[in-house]
Amino acid sequence: MKLLIALNDNQGMESKLSEHFGHCPFFAIYESETKKLEIIKNSIDHADTLSPVEQITKLELDTVFTLGIGNRAITLFSEKGIKLKTGNYTKLGQVIDNINNLKELGEGCDH
Repeated sequence: MKLLIALNDNQGMESKLSEHFGHCPFFAIYESETKKLEIIKNSIDHADTLSPVEQITKLELDTVFTLGIGNRAITLFSEKGIKLKTGNYTKLGQVIDNINNLKELGEGCDH
């Protein structure tokens, strides 16, 4: 699994999860097979001709973990075949340690 995780900061495994995908300053990219972790700055350009979801799909992910995300983004990720996961965690390390227990994200934020 190649997982993208929305973060508030860049503190390695202690990084705090972002409450909302669209406003996070950092993303973690975690590959479960190789256990490779990379934290990158969120460089999504909302003025780009490509939507934020289309920009993210260039990272060749299969799963996104977030605590909150808008309904439109949920639809766009679904159309691209990218799974959305969530869980009751606060730090990056907790998500990675519980990667097999992540829950399917069914509903988005009301905005």
